[in-house]
Amino acid sequence: MVLLNRAYGGYAAGTIVELNKDTEDSLIAQGLAVTSAGPATSGAVSTSEFRGSCTIAIAASSVVVTHPSCSLSSRVLAYVSQAAADGTLLRVERIVTAAGSFTIHGTANATAAVVVEWMLFP
Repeated sequence: MVLLNRAYGGYAAGTIVELNKDTEDSLIAQGLAVTSAGPATSGAVSTSEFRGSCTIAIAASSVVVTHPSCSLSSRVLAYVSQAAADGTLLRVERIVTAAGSFTIHGTANATAAVVVEWMLFP
């Protein structure tokens, strides 16, 4: 995970995100990010990356990812990705695509922040 010093791929500066290792290493080498132990920033995400992570906030059961390439016919794969999973939100229940975004729904309201990895196939 990295803390972005500047906006990148649609993620705002000051956001903690998990990207692929090569991208994170490159951002750190360029001084655009620093290593972070997390947790990833909770709530809605706006990005142009085709894979990434987001965090469902405490007391929420879903998170919206805004992406310019997403459409009603897009496919999204997503799964809960953390060692100590929340006791109530155990897995992704469904993903609803729309023009310009998709919503990842979990099984229940989270009692702790829940990290979800996702991949978009426009």
